[in-house]
Amino acid sequence: MQIKRYDALSINEAMQKIKADMGRDAIVLSSRRLNGRLEVVAARDDNYEILKESEVEKCEKEESDTFSIIRSDVNELKSFIKDFKKQGGVYAELTEIKETMSLLFDVLGIQNNGRISSPLSKVYYHLISTGVSKQRACALIEELKKDSRAEDPDNYHYTLSAVENMMKRSITSSYRNTGKKRVSVFVGPAGDGKTTTLAKLAARCLFGDKLNVGIITMDTYRIGAVEQLKRYADIMGVPMEVASEKKELERVLNKFADKDVVLIDTPGKSRGDESYLLKLKKCFTMGLSMETNLVLSMTSSQESMMDAVARFGVINYNNIIFTKLDDSKKFGSIYNVIDHVGKPVFYVANGQNVPQDLNKMDPAKLARLIVGTGIRS
Repeated sequence: MQIKRYDALSINEAMQKIKADMGRDAIVLSSRRLNGRLEVVAARDDNYEILKESEVEKCEKEESDTFSIIRSDVNELKSFIKDFKKQGGVYAELTEIKETMSLLFDVLGIQNNGRISSPLSKVYYHLISTGVSKQRACALIEELKKDSRAEDPDNYHYTLSAVENMMKRSITSSYRNTGKKRVSVFVGPAGDGKTTTLAKLAARCLFGDKLNVGIITMDTYRIGAVEQLKRYADIMGVPMEVASEKKELERVLNKFADKDVVLIDTPGKSRGDESYLLKLKKCFTMGLSMETNLVLSMTSSQESMMDAVARFGVINYNNIIFTKLDDSKKFGSIYNVIDHVGKPVFYVANGQNVPQDLNKMDPAKLARLIVGTGIRS
């Protein structure tokens, strides 16, 4: 794996440098501000690049080659476990990884006959090439092997389609007991697209659904945040109010009592500001029927996404909206997140245009997007 550090003025400049230097499949590991500049650490898995460049051809190689790759991974895991055996936390994590690899061996039939079922291995590597975690890819393949409805498990395209349907059924479970509320709140890390996503949804409700819309912003921290949302509101002819505290929020919500839909923007704060999340939670405990949308950017690393879903869990968000899909080529992390938290995804955003670049989603569309066939009706 290649790991490099980049210095830039903005995240856009950093991403341009990363893509130019390491390719579009590089991922961001971390970012931080130092003396007014942005320091970004990015990585690229060379082994993944080999898979990505000729995915189908790679999967069609001799089964013994695939087995050699997995055997090498296991030997490396054994070495790590030996080195860190005395470190409890790390040892526990590595043990879990080892168990996952054993599960992979069982799933692909290696332990029983020393050979890999070619279509299953193709689908497995396709899933991890899209960003689906190895553990979840293993679980999907294992479920497929147990599916009595499988008519032609030796056919790669059928197997991939069957996995897509299994993923759809898994995602569907998170959509149970959901219903749209009149008041909709947008929370999430700074820079993940909350304000733009709110504006897109406001335009959809106003022009598409012909609803009476009101907008509230609580973001008085970020420079220009109020002005940005005010411009959107003025263009749409929608009233907008500022409410940074709970009492102000109650007053404005009463003022917007005649609105069909009220959309509330919130500030994005740093990871360490836990008091802000508790304060935000108190603002929304006023007996009103609200839904909370956690907004996550596809330009964030898997680690950052999982950190966000954990931190914002204190607010008990209802839905997740993924943004900046146009800046990503693989969407397996969407499945990793929603499989972990069990929350529905009703929208994804794939550009800056308001309101065009907002796509309504359902389990079938999400499964197609994750597996790699893209967004379509």
